[in-house]
Amino acid sequence: MSNEEKMSRWGSEVFQSEVVRGCWERNIKAESIVIVAHRSPDGDAIGSALALHLHLLSMGLQSSVVFPDSFPAFFNWMPHSDSIVLHEDEMDRAHLLIQEASVLWCLDFNGPKRSGKMEEVIRSSPAFKIVVDHHLEPENFADVLFSDPVCGSTCELIYGLIEAWDQSDMLSLATAQCIYTGMMTDTGSFRFSSVTGNTHRILGRLLDLGVNQSWIHEQVFGSNRIAKIKLQGFALSEKLRVWPEHRTALISLTQDEMKRFDCQSGDTEGLVNQALALEGVEVAVFMKESEEGHVKMSFRSNGDYSVRDLVATHFNGGGHRNAAGGILENKSVADAISFFESLLKKWMPV
Repeated sequence: MSNEEKMSRWGSEVFQSEVVRGCWERNIKAESIVIVAHRSPDGDAIGSALALHLHLLSMGLQSSVVFPDSFPAFFNWMPHSDSIVLHEDEMDRAHLLIQEASVLWCLDFNGPKRSGKMEEVIRSSPAFKIVVDHHLEPENFADVLFSDPVCGSTCELIYGLIEAWDQSDMLSLATAQCIYTGMMTDTGSFRFSSVTGNTHRILGRLLDLGVNQSWIHEQVFGSNRIAKIKLQGFALSEKLRVWPEHRTALISLTQDEMKRFDCQSGDTEGLVNQALALEGVEVAVFMKESEEGHVKMSFRSNGDYSVRDLVATHFNGGGHRNAAGGILENKSVADAISFFESLLKKWMPV
């Protein structure tokens, strides 16, 4: 049996243990339940956090959701998204919630470092910490870890957790919408290799509950600002670099370029996938300059090319085999491109 098969079996079987029931009992007894996710939250982070929050609420339990920073406006439709506490806007309130939590759910990240400026308060919180995640190499910082790196999304794991609690029949439509959104966004609308029969089994259940998949897809992908279209057009026509001999493509944007097009959260979403879709390209990279002067990077690959290994070794990041993220601190975009180019000959030989 391969390592991936072992991880997949473990990820599904872990929900059958006494630990799962113990976590539910912790929820019932908790004076305060707080749910946190990673910085720059995506559809899976938002979906899993809100799904757990809404399910607990439907079961008569109160909880709070705290994110490090804001998320794209095209997720604003999601139920209870307006109740999320943002650390970047309400730092004192966010810190107090996490410090006073009895149970702290850590969703869609494999270590507190992924939570940015919330890292230290998460580490120091005396709460009983529970991680639900699908990224490789989880850090040993929590009391309970539910991890399946083969699974396509944390939202799929959240459904599995609710099912293990024997509460799937009590799933609300609002909770189902959040789960569907995270599963959809983290699997590329169900086209990635991480999609399994179990994924489709859950999808069938969500649709039976009344989830309108075409409406959700339209909310997330079907409403674009003119400025966003112009930014992406500029990025593809002016900032795309291709190394055909290395089967690699790269798109980069500086702060000045993003400001020129009034770039908002989520406006660069999908650019890396468009680069990967180019004929003959097996690896794609998107780089953007942060306001702090760092370069944030998204990597995608096809087949056996493990961008996670490259990112973990050279770009202080991590993720999955075919989808990973990293950062170069205190570097310009030009420096980052030059450094990446120097790695190509060794990492992507002709």
